[in-house]
Amino acid sequence: MSSTPSLREMYKDRAPFGEELAMEVAAKLEEGCSIGYRRAGYCGMGMEKDDYGDFLYGELYKGVIYEPRRFRTREEFVEWLSKESTASMARLYDADPAKRGYGVITRKRLLAFTE
Repeated sequence: MSSTPSLREMYKDRAPFGEELAMEVAAKLEEGCSIGYRRAGYCGMGMEKDDYGDFLYGELYKGVIYEPRRFRTREEFVEWLSKESTASMARLYDADPAKRGYGVITRKRLLAFTE
């Protein structure tokens, strides 16, 4: 069995991440940790906190987030992430089929990140 969920499995996981998990993710980002793959080319989606204190979410290329969605406060980030789900983050309807489900933020990845 593959460790990466199928697009169908991602589609079915619609439960919001919730405030508790979102707060744990924010805390890890505040510690200087980031979530995302680092390799040549397109790496999927990632999250980090930048040098200005903003929380970032966006596409990673060569390990760098380009044109991120920016959250100026912890509260803004937690409010947004708590309402998201694996399904909403899976990019299931992306115009580029290669990006659908590839390297996306899932509940499983967030739980592993916060351990």
